[in-house]
Amino acid sequence: MLSIDKIREMLSLGENKQVEFKKCTDQVSASVYETICSFLNAEGGYIFLGVNDDGAIIGINPKCAIDMTKSIINTLNNPEQFLPPMPINPEVIEIDGKLIIYINVPESEQVHRYKNRFYDRWGDADNDVSKQTYLVKNIFMRKEKESSENEVFPDVTINDMDEESLKIMRSHISIYNSNHPWLSMTNEEFLKSLFWGKQRETNKEGYKLAAILLFGKEQTILNCCPWHRTDAIYRSMSYERFLHPLPTDPDIRYNDRDMICVNLIQSYIRLLNFVQRNMPDKFRLADNGIDRLDLRVMIFREVISNTLLHREYISSYTNKFLIFRDRVITENWTKPFQTGDININDWRTRTKNPLITKVFREMKWAEELGSGQKNIRKYAPLYFENAEIEIHSGEEFIFSITYRDPKEFEFTEDIPTSRDQVGTKSGPSQDQVGTKLTLSQREIQTILEACISEKSLIEIITLLHFSNRTKFRNKYINPLIAEGLLAMTVPDKPNSRLQKYYTTEKGKSLLNR
Repeated sequence: MLSIDKIREMLSLGENKQVEFKKCTDQVSASVYETICSFLNAEGGYIFLGVNDDGAIIGINPKCAIDMTKSIINTLNNPEQFLPPMPINPEVIEIDGKLIIYINVPESEQVHRYKNRFYDRWGDADNDVSKQTYLVKNIFMRKEKESSENEVFPDVTINDMDEESLKIMRSHISIYNSNHPWLSMTNEEFLKSLFWGKQRETNKEGYKLAAILLFGKEQTILNCCPWHRTDAIYRSMSYERFLHPLPTDPDIRYNDRDMICVNLIQSYIRLLNFVQRNMPDKFRLADNGIDRLDLRVMIFREVISNTLLHREYISSYTNKFLIFRDRVITENWTKPFQTGDININDWRTRTKNPLITKVFREMKWAEELGSGQKNIRKYAPLYFENAEIEIHSGEEFIFSITYRDPKEFEFTEDIPTSRDQVGTKSGPSQDQVGTKLTLSQREIQTILEACISEKSLIEIITLLHFSNRTKFRNKYINPLIAEGLLAMTVPDKPNSRLQKYYTTEKGKSLLNR
């Protein structure tokens, strides 16, 4: 039971992802159950009834307190209302002569529905995600104990696997262990020994998603995991220059790009080639004093392996591998083990896709757990003395490493272009607008396309998986309005509950470029 002092502290800090206030004084509103459902599906939290939105206690009617607690208990145990049922006991407590009810909602191991609707908690808001299939799937993904790599596809056969990728695997393993047991097996024997499983729903047998991702032909991957792709982009400018371009900069979207939709064996090779093609080569002698080490390979083989091995493959989020002239940034969707900003010395990983990781380790494309970040720490200062590594872990995992001082190459003249650059002289591109607003092209395009027909703030937030409404408005909506790309339906009352947003003619013109 919470102490009065703890409750006062929580009320003073306001609503957040795990705290919600409800004004209910004499009956329990439907929104209470929506919040309970959201908390169960997210990270749990506390709900306080008889409290204003600003945290001020208004109290509940003492005559209604018992009936209100009974109503909560009965509803949460009624499968026609709440599924699966969840036994939770509300607490009644008196503070400053007024009664309030608080509900301690745990994080559930199951996915819950209220009146057959799915709710999720983003920031301080409860969101009905029932009509967004991928958002519902994300809730199930969070609750799923097993990795998505274990999903079984009974219709996939040995003919759907890429023989060349299997040869590459065998070749790399034989270099380090010519007696490895996998080498004596046929391709089918090897695949079935490691990747054969049974569907829980139908009991049908087949290859697991891990086999398809590692060795599948491109069309097979498209059929089984259509959202699997890594977007590798090189821009011949510093990261800061990209975010804040000069007026004289040409309209450059990228200097080199590789949209990689192939299996993970081929993806690893193409990403490493992309690094070698677009980053300066620096060598040093190995510890034996004889062999030459390519520092790019020593550092970025770990970075590439990490972004391929630790992503959540049922998410529709596109992997990103971004190279600037001073920094490399990777982004991928994952099930977070740690959250927030992380120092690389404190970075702890766990194997999210054990089957995929096992193959990479046998090929020596990935190190044993914990060794990868040690190699990055060891070789990064040798590649660039003042290397800075930044890690942010959440459902979106972001890794950033500087490899060059931007002052070495910043200049005022135009940046050279290449045949791969995309742009227009008739007006700013989405990418240029994005850099000015510090938004990505995808974010701008998603919002503007969605708002061709009027959309509420919650509807737009849903598209970008954002949580806090205030931060979302400040980061995305207000800058787009300031640029004349979005407009409000009720401009004289920005905070109106009827407020919606629509794409202006200027915004539509940008989409058509």
